[in-house]
Amino acid sequence: MSKKIFTINCGSTSTKIALYEDTNLIVKSEQHVEASKIKDMKEVIEQLDLRTEQILDFLKRENIDPASFDIIVTRGGTLPPIKHSGAYRVNELMLTVLHYAPAAQHASTLSCMIGAKIAEKNYTTVIIYDPPSIDEVDLISKITGLPEVTRIPVVHTLNTRKVGIEVAQKLGKKFTDFNFIIAHLGGGISISLYKNGRLCDWIYEDEGPMSPQRAGRIPGRDLINLCYSGKYTKNEMKAKISGNGGIVAYFGVQDIREIEKMIEEGNEKAKEIYYAMAYQVAKGIGELAPVTCGKIDKIILTGGIAFSKMFTDLVSARVNFIAPIEIIPGEMEMEALALGGLRVLEGGEPIYEYETYPAGFSTIEELKANKK
Repeated sequence: MSKKIFTINCGSTSTKIALYEDTNLIVKSEQHVEASKIKDMKEVIEQLDLRTEQILDFLKRENIDPASFDIIVTRGGTLPPIKHSGAYRVNELMLTVLHYAPAAQHASTLSCMIGAKIAEKNYTTVIIYDPPSIDEVDLISKITGLPEVTRIPVVHTLNTRKVGIEVAQKLGKKFTDFNFIIAHLGGGISISLYKNGRLCDWIYEDEGPMSPQRAGRIPGRDLINLCYSGKYTKNEMKAKISGNGGIVAYFGVQDIREIEKMIEEGNEKAKEIYYAMAYQVAKGIGELAPVTCGKIDKIILTGGIAFSKMFTDLVSARVNFIAPIEIIPGEMEMEALALGGLRVLEGGEPIYEYETYPAGFSTIEELKANKK
């Protein structure tokens, strides 16, 4: 009997939803959030009712009964590091952490909350799948030169694991049979090393290549000087390196196609910066290869920028000596959510219970008191 899987993925200005029957897409929609309605909402939790009603209204218009869902699968929110990749049940602790002590103010936090609200009257299982804060990395990869600073893994897990599993299936084996370096090339760029299917090391946006929206790795002394220059507040500096950095800082645009057009028209500065971004991605891939002593089966390039042959050719030319290149363009988050949910329903993967408290908290009551 086929399974109905409903997926929810909240972004900053819209909520993507889709209904699958097994692997078949039945309907999808992107519910846009009007800026005027949320401009005075200081915390993303304030958008919960608005976004939930949008989805319920859509389901009603499409004559879709939420009670028919076998599972609701949502994007993971800004949770503290958790132990395993895969599926986690949306439970009281998870909802309380995201409500009262989220790791950051990001719209993805709302995804599982909306799922829980929809499931309240329908007794449907709700899970998050492959959240960005999976911590199954090697301990050595977390150590820095400052005892006060520990690296915390954050990557585009949802898309990278999806394409890793896909490539492994093409090769007739399991994801756990291979060592893959997977570069997610989007508005933000992250590079992941999966050793026998486990995320063992990574490079995230503030310690790797620049991207369309992120500054990437900045020399520490220069960053300190900027922070203490008196020109920027703390929040302005955060925005400067994440959101207003990278390509957009140079050209005021973040669409790679516009930069490529500039290059075609002879803009040497656009070519210089564009080539530098590809150069930095290649360096990041090379940086991870020694972790497995060079034993890499495939390098996979994915994300929206992977649609660009110009960009992937520039990266591939520098790293194809490490391992064969596989290009799977696009950000397939909704499909990744659905496939994860299907594997859970078919018994191929477990559902883990969420049990992680943020640092400084040990009870739900303490969390709820955090905002009083």
